[in-house]
Amino acid sequence: MKRLTTLLYFIGLMSLVWPQVGQSQSAFDAIRIVQDEIGFDARALGMGGAFTAVANDYSAIYWNPAGLAGIQQTQFFGELSHRNFNNAATFNQRLTETDQNFTRLRSVGIAFPLPTSRGSFVLSAGYNRVKDFDSNLLFQGFNEKSNGLGFDLEDDSGNSQFYPFDRNVFQEEQVSDEGGLNQWSVGAGMALSPNFNAGITLTYWTGNSDYQLEFFQEDRDNIYNQFPADYNSYRLTQTILADYDAFSVKLGGLMTVVPGVRIGAALGLPTTFRVQEVFSQRDQLAFDDGFVDESDLGSGEFEYKVRTPLHFDGGISFTNQLVLLSGSFRYRDWRQTRFKIPEGALGDPDFESLLEENNIIRRDYRATLAYRLGGELRLRDMNTTLRAGYAVEPSPLKNVSSDRDRTWLTFGAGFDVDRYVRLDVAYLRGSWKQLTEDPFTPGGTLEDIRINKFLIGFTYRF
Repeated sequence: MKRLTTLLYFIGLMSLVWPQVGQSQSAFDAIRIVQDEIGFDARALGMGGAFTAVANDYSAIYWNPAGLAGIQQTQFFGELSHRNFNNAATFNQRLTETDQNFTRLRSVGIAFPLPTSRGSFVLSAGYNRVKDFDSNLLFQGFNEKSNGLGFDLEDDSGNSQFYPFDRNVFQEEQVSDEGGLNQWSVGAGMALSPNFNAGITLTYWTGNSDYQLEFFQEDRDNIYNQFPADYNSYRLTQTILADYDAFSVKLGGLMTVVPGVRIGAALGLPTTFRVQEVFSQRDQLAFDDGFVDESDLGSGEFEYKVRTPLHFDGGISFTNQLVLLSGSFRYRDWRQTRFKIPEGALGDPDFESLLEENNIIRRDYRATLAYRLGGELRLRDMNTTLRAGYAVEPSPLKNVSSDRDRTWLTFGAGFDVDRYVRLDVAYLRGSWKQLTEDPFTPGGTLEDIRINKFLIGFTYRF
């Protein structure tokens, strides 16, 4: 009977790819918190998110709180979203495609003007989901390259020796992530002059991420057939449950330059997120004779903080009785993202590693300028508005090709059901590519990602 004395030869390599496990976070973990933050509102997103200089309904609480000052009637708003995430992954020239659907409550809130002797003053409050972690990845194929996997085994005589199980095997990896970030916000907008509005939004962020990875490799060609290293398969399962919370402030301004033309700006101040993680990992090694060894590789909890950089939004819009045209941008310097080290923790190796990740952020990431274009066409005789938009979110990584940028093509429509009720729908199609590689599956995987998103929003004015 064989016995296992050392389970993992490459356990130390795991933190290179899935660094959350074992209390070691990566630069990617910090960047991804607000990367791909898309916002909400079928009307705004149907215009590609080019809403900084429009922002004339409840959703101004997110896009530009100064726009709240233009609301003349109390508004109640609600929205649902449906997201289809499709990932076509190529691993060692083998294509595996998978998709998954996610339906969420996107927003519910209210905005109401208060009586004033001059100008206007509008308050708003609500819940808004502005960021999705929802994603999936599945790939498989035969791999001739070594991943460093191996084990110390004892034969029946008690002799121990290291035996590799690292190459010329079939490999499969499946990764899923579900969750997102939510904003619980209160906002206020005030008309300071006939042509200038100002506003502020205070937000408490909450969120969660349910991350799971399962790696499997199998000796399908029976290459590993010599006792005691007559390996059949190896399986590794990792789970990370993360909770997020933070407090943020956004300031906004909106100016009418000439009738029909407005410029807008909004400043989101740096935000510090607290992240609480619960992690676990298990593995299973099977042999040709049916012997299976299962091990609990550890579990635990870890808490850390990440400060995300400020972002600046700017935009311009033109409107008349027939059309509305708008453009906006968002500037963010990702190099200013930082892991925050608690006082007295500099001697702790878990926190010392975060300082190294901060150096990686400075070195490998860059400032980006995302841009959005959109418009509306009003069909007044039909009480209908048609919308379209285009947006580009550049990759925060340095020295990557343009196909790593997130591009969005959007369409939408609004229907005035009556003088009180408006119904808005939107369709968003996003696409980009990314190259990933980890110690389990050397050689890399090319992911071709497509997102189809549908939103339906309801506004009641009274």
